[in-house]
This record gives sequence, C-alpha cells and structure tokens, in this order.
Amino acid sequence: MSIDAFSTRSAPGGAAARWTVRMLNLSAWRPFPRYMAEPEAEEPPSGGELSPQEHDLVLRYAIVGIFVILATAALYLTRVIALPVTAGVIFGLVLGPPVDAMVRRGLPQHLAAGIVVLLGVLLLLLLVATLTVPIAAWSDQFPKMIHALKLKLVGVFAFMEEFKQIAGDIAGGDGTKVSVSDGNPLVSIAISSTTAAGGLLIFVATVYFWLATRRHLKARFLRLCFGRDARRSAGSFFSEIEARAARYFGLVTLINLGMGLISLLIAWFAGLPYPLFWGALAFFLNYLAFIGPIMVTVAFFAAGLLSPSSLLVAAWPAASYFVVHLIEGNLVTPIVVGRRLTISPFLVFISFIFWLWLWGPIGAVLSTPILLVALVAREEFVRYRHSLREAAQEEPPDETAGRPAGTAAALAR
Repeated sequence: MSIDAFSTRSAPGGAAARWTVRMLNLSAWRPFPRYMAEPEAEEPPSGGELSPQEHDLVLRYAIVGIFVILATAALYLTRVIALPVTAGVIFGLVLGPPVDAMVRRGLPQHLAAGIVVLLGVLLLLLLVATLTVPIAAWSDQFPKMIHALKLKLVGVFAFMEEFKQIAGDIAGGDGTKVSVSDGNPLVSIAISSTTAAGGLLIFVATVYFWLATRRHLKARFLRLCFGRDARRSAGSFFSEIEARAARYFGLVTLINLGMGLISLLIAWFAGLPYPLFWGALAFFLNYLAFIGPIMVTVAFFAAGLLSPSSLLVAAWPAASYFVVHLIEGNLVTPIVVGRRLTISPFLVFISFIFWLWLWGPIGAVLSTPILLVALVAREEFVRYRHSLREAAQEEPPDETAGRPAGTAAALAR
C-alpha cells in the first residue's frame, strides 16, 4: 500500500495532510523500506558467456569426440572380425573395375566376382610360396648366420654391452629378475593359426560378396538418402572412391613391382642367394609405408654381412636399395600418382601409426586406403553443403515463405 493511499484513508481532506504526504514522498526516508520495490541493478554483459551458435559448435565437437573414442574402442575389441571385413571392403573397391569390365562383356556378376577372387587367391598363394621356400632354407642356416654376424660385428656388440652395463650401473637395478612363462608355445601357435585362418576366410568371403552384390548395396543405400542432392552426392562418393582406390592401388602396385625388379637385380649383382626372394620381399614390404623399406634395407645389410668380403663391400646392396627407395618416394611416386591422389605425408604418418597400433601390420597396410576414403568422404560432404547453400540462395522468396525460418540455413550448416 502506497503512502498516498494510506494517508488519504487515515486523514481524509486537509491541506496539511496532503503537504505532509508530499514531503514524505520527496524525502529520503521511507516508512516501510522492507515492502518498497527497489529497482534491480543492470548487470553488464559478460564477455565469457557463449553465444547459442558457439554453444552448438562446442556440443557438436564434443559429440564427435565421444563418437571417435567409442568407435576406436569398438574397432579394437572387434578387431578379429572388423579387420578382415575392412580389408575385404577395401580390396573390393580396388577390384570393382575388373568385375565391371567382365559384366559389360556379358558375364554374370557373381561369376565375374568368383573369377577375380580366385585369381587373387592364386596370386597370394604364389607370393607366399615364393617367400616361404627361401625362408625355410635359411632357417636351417640360422645359427651359422648368427655366428657370422657376431664375428663381423664383434666391436659393435662389445660397445653395446659396455653401454648396457653403464646404463645398469646408473639405474642401480639390482633387483631380482622374474621370468614369467606364457604356457605351452604349441597352444599359442595353434590359437594364432586358427585365428589367422578364420580371418583369411572372412576376408575372402567379404571380397566375393562385396563384388557380387555391390550394385544392389549401392542402390539400397541411395534409396535411404532423402532428397535428390543427397542421392547425387552419395552416388558421386561411391563412384569417386572406387575410381581413386582402384587408381591408387594400381599405380602403387606398378611402382612396387618396379622396386621388386630393381631389388632382384641388386641381389643378383651382389651374389646373394635366391634373388627372386629379394624381389618378392621388396614388392610386398613396399606396401608398408615408412617401415617396409627400412626392413628391406636392414635385410640387405644383414645378408651382405654374411659374405666374406669387407664391411664396405657388404653394405653396398643395402645402400643401393635405400637410394632407389629415396628416388621412388620423393620423385617417382609424386609424379606417377599425381596431385589428385597425393596425400599429406603428415596425415599418412599419423594414419600409419594409429592403424599400426590398432590392428598391427595389416592395419598399417590399410592405413593409406582408409585415409583416402576419409578424405574423399570429406570432399563430397563439403561439396554437398556448398550445393545446399547455393540452392538456398537461388530459391525465390515465394517458395521459401511457406517453410519454417532457418530450414535452408540449418541444412547448409
């Protein structure tokens, strides 16, 4: 209740009463300060608060980060199945163009897929047989090879022993060593062999069914895309990734074949046994980025040390191969592969380390194709967003009047 109402009820009429009420209202004193409404102080806008757009962006990145962590954990836990399936899909993308060529010549798609898979299995068995025979022959001479290496590198081994002793003295590690047995090695070999055979069977089956049914899978996936632009972008993604993967693997295979032939010639001129083995080893390990050529170089150097010649003469096969690898990696591959398929070396290295940690050596082989698929998906997604943004700008106002506000902008984001 205000003072005016209170005063008019308690003392109706009279100039003195009205003058008293007016003075009370103008003065700083208030009779009932607890019940008087005081104006709220306006707080200045804080610069640390997030706008709705920034909050939405942070939320999106947080969701993407959680998805990446969960997907990585799932791929690690299911690597026994996920690894051969992923490898089968990648090789299915590479072998798709030959199957299409056979289908255009009148062969049924299932028969064409079977022929391509059968030829691939035969080539794989031929490569394994080429590598197995020299390895089995050298396994009998392994103790003799180790003894010859110790004689050639006696100074290096002595330096390593001194360094190890100095490091042990500095660390002061006089604790008791504990030897833990992993059980029967035959059981471990049987389990690993069964797992490898099962993974190989899953890989071959995945390649065959992907090649035999990929057109139907593509058509069904395109039906799930709402809108003509989405279907066009998805179809362009499938076509582009098949073309790029086939071209990348084809060119890399030709380059690796050339490296294998050069390695065969180096082994032949150096007088190393089984030159065909060295060519096949260089061809296969060159698919492993970074560590594959290093492994071949170390193998050439170890084989050269077994000869009775000097250390300098024994090192020239490894040095020759390494020089050829530098020329291939820095000159031949960028020119042959081209700018369209060239990927940043930093991204290749990060992808290689990640998939090597997650899936082992086979994951390292698949690291570059998986990175290529991810980059193509990103390019197609950016192109799709750009087309939506252009469509939203070109639409006349009468067509967008009936739509909810912000729909086109939301789709473009």
